[in-house]
Amino acid sequence: MPTNRNLNQRIKAALYSLKKEYGGGPISIYTFNGTTVDVESGSKIVNKSVTLVPRGIILPAKVAREVIQSISQISANKAFVYGGTFDSRMRSFIIERRDAPAVELKDDDWLVLDGRKYEIKSIQEFEFDTAWVIVARQILGEVPEQIHPLAVDHLLDISSVAAAELN
Repeated sequence: MPTNRNLNQRIKAALYSLKKEYGGGPISIYTFNGTTVDVESGSKIVNKSVTLVPRGIILPAKVAREVIQSISQISANKAFVYGGTFDSRMRSFIIERRDAPAVELKDDDWLVLDGRKYEIKSIQEFEFDTAWVIVARQILGEVPEQIHPLAVDHLLDISSVAAAELN
């Protein structure tokens, strides 16, 4: 199928205007690569990789109250049904493919934005591999265990010298 260059340019222009309006970041995309177990110590090592997207489209969050009820509670007393309620935050992200060209998103991946971990609920792809639309749910209270890649600008400069004379 031949590529419609006019449509590609329109999609890129729409993404650019959305980035100007709703742009934010950085967004970290974490990919789960598997686990290994150290036979001697018994400790589990989780292998994961991170891709940093400097700027993505972050749409406003939708906060909704959810109710969890187990079947045993419902069948034990049909007149009085109760359960746990909690607030969940659903958020939509749009990430351009050229910002993360080596990533193939899966449902097991997760996102981290501003120290908050988001579990991916659904992934949709734009036409011609231009972007992903990701709907994710924030996991409240879970520590994201982030990987911070070291860059040259993170290194400290030593600019002063302290000297003392000991007797």
